[in-house]
Amino acid sequence: MDRARDLAFRYRYTLFALAVSAVAHAAAIFGVAGWRPDTGAAEEPVRYTADLVPQAQGAPAAVASVPRAPRPRSPRRPLETLASLPSITPGGVSAADALPELAAPPPDLAPPVVAAPEAEKPEMLAAALPGIPIPAPKAPEFPVGALPADLTIRYTLTSPFADGFAEYAWRRDGDRYGITGSAEATGFFTLFLEGRILQESRGRVTSSGLRPDRFVERKPQGPAESLTFDWEKHAVEFNRNGEVKSGGLADNTVDWLSMIFQLAHEPPQGTVLPMKVYTQRKLYEFELKVLGIETLELPLGTVKALHLRHETKEANEQVDVWLGIDHYYLPVKMRYPVARNRFMVEQVATDIRSR
Repeated sequence: MDRARDLAFRYRYTLFALAVSAVAHAAAIFGVAGWRPDTGAAEEPVRYTADLVPQAQGAPAAVASVPRAPRPRSPRRPLETLASLPSITPGGVSAADALPELAAPPPDLAPPVVAAPEAEKPEMLAAALPGIPIPAPKAPEFPVGALPADLTIRYTLTSPFADGFAEYAWRRDGDRYGITGSAEATGFFTLFLEGRILQESRGRVTSSGLRPDRFVERKPQGPAESLTFDWEKHAVEFNRNGEVKSGGLADNTVDWLSMIFQLAHEPPQGTVLPMKVYTQRKLYEFELKVLGIETLELPLGTVKALHLRHETKEANEQVDVWLGIDHYYLPVKMRYPVARNRFMVEQVATDIRSR
């Protein structure tokens, strides 16, 4: 007995382990919590059933199974423009969280944006600052030396009523000029007309054109008729038959004699040449339209001329002027109304002399 007690004491730990093992095996077979003493009645075995219910369309899976590990593949170089996918953590992961959105490409890897070349813009004048007016473009200076200092031109005059001739002489000394003109009927009509008519114009050549100071017309009978130009006051004075009247004076206004040589100095550069011309009776405002270049057969010979025309509603007020291109742009031919527009006179150049 003592030997058995001694053996039990020596192997007490081993016996304790065997007892614990036996208890664990019994609990695994019969269940610890569900074990009850035998009542004599056979207990029906427990059965578990499971039904497969199809998942509703469109609804995300409640629990995603842990994905199987992919077969190892040789590493590939990731695309430079896409961020790497984050690793999927095992466990319950919703379908919405299964694949997060791809990250945007890093700013430094975005392809460079090449700006389209800016279309060439038309040149424009810079806008002036408020309150500072834009100065008007400066007009070209009047060509003072366009004509010789000494020049004479002769014309023949024809009309339904009478024929005649006229002569105009241009003299320039520095910026001062003088024009003298004479006209006289010829043939049978000298018995009924007044005889020779003398005209004279004096003035100054400026950078903007001819500026007459005084125009005078003298006839064999009756007092002289005149125009006096006051450029400082912008006024003109008429003196006719002893009566004195005044009128306004605009820039670039000339008398009849000065008009002939103004055209020679400054032929039209555009399509229309405006002119204001005073006679001893009234002011005429002409809009001479450029009709083109024509070839004329004149006593001077074959002349290439620039044709200008002033048109009005009344046909008997029309004025035509032809400027000789190779003759200092002097009027080589003119057609204009006289005697209160009752008939037309044609004036044709026969001779031009200069020195």
